[in-house]
Amino acid sequence: MTVHKEVSFLAYLLVLGMFILVSATDHHDPKKCKECGNFTYGICPRSEGSPKNPICTNCCSGYKGCRYYSADGHFICEGKSDPRKPNVCPRNCDPKIAYSKCPLQEGETIIKPTRCTTCCTGYKGCYYFDKDGKFACEGESTEPKACTLECDPKVAYMTCPSSKSTKLTKICANCCTAKEGCKLYGHDGSLLCTGDIKNH
Repeated sequence: MTVHKEVSFLAYLLVLGMFILVSATDHHDPKKCKECGNFTYGICPRSEGSPKNPICTNCCSGYKGCRYYSADGHFICEGKSDPRKPNVCPRNCDPKIAYSKCPLQEGETIIKPTRCTTCCTGYKGCYYFDKDGKFACEGESTEPKACTLECDPKVAYMTCPSSKSTKLTKICANCCTAKEGCKLYGHDGSLLCTGDIKNH
C-alpha cells in the first residue's frame, strides 16, 4: 500500500514537472498575440537597390546584418548601424555603394502605420518602436515567403479542382504561385508540385 502511494506521488511530481517545463518554454503570450500593438513604426532591414538603381547610403548608416556592394558586384562593407540604436552618421551617399543584400528580401523597409501588429505577429528581423520612438521589440513570427511571378519553363500544364482535372496548358505559373490543390506537371507528364495554401 505504501509503495503504491509513493509511485502515485512520483507520477504526480513527474506530470507537474512536465507542465512547468512546457509553460517555461512557451515564448508566445496568447494575450499579447490577440491584442493590437501600440507601435508607431517598424524597421525591417531589406535588400535594396540594384546596379541600375543604386541606393543612397553609406557604411555607417547601413543596417547591421546587411552587406553592401558596388554596381559591379564587389563587396564594399557590412552595415554598422543597429536599427534599435541607429548611429549618428553623415547623410552623404557613398558613390561606391549600389545595392544591399539583407536577410529579409522584398517588401517595405519602413512599416508605417503598423496597424494591429504586435511583438508576437511582427516578423522576425523587423524592429518595432512605441509612441515615444523607443525600441519595443523584435517580431517573433516568420514572414511568409513572397512568390515571384516568373513562368517556370519546366511546367507543361496544370490541373485544378475547380477545372475538374482538365489540363490547362496555356499558363504562366510556378510552384509558389499555384493555387491550393492545383498540380503542375512537367513536359514528360511527371508531377512537379501541388499548390499550397501557405503561399497565398
